[in-house]
Amino acid sequence: MILPEYLSTCFLAETPSGGWPHNFHIITAHNPGVIVGADINAKADEELRRELNLAGSRCFRITGCSPDLKHQEQGWGVAGLSEEKAIAIGRQYGQNAIFEVSAGMLSVIGCISGEKMRVENWEKRIVAENT
Repeated sequence: MILPEYLSTCFLAETPSGGWPHNFHIITAHNPGVIVGADINAKADEELRRELNLAGSRCFRITGCSPDLKHQEQGWGVAGLSEEKAIAIGRQYGQNAIFEVSAGMLSVIGCISGEKMRVENWEKRIVAENT
């Protein structure tokens, strides 16, 4: 399901060494369908990172956030996964949706429905670099 707030998501991200990949996905393991505690989110985030590394994917930290930055969810930019595999991983971690960046354009993809909505130029959604 693509919730309206996903369409306004902004990102805290630092350009990876070598620049932004041509195609990548943004996946989080935080708040799987409900808001959970920081300890549960941290454990799920570490499990996701390990899984992405084992899959041989290039990972880099990206934090999705509300436009006012009050709600933030750490996630991973990941290059080298097919759309189907990225959706499956999002679903595995209880996510409603993941993000895709392709040729500089940001889209949201529902993990259950597979619905895809194009949002806008990816770099316009970067509000600050991760610290």
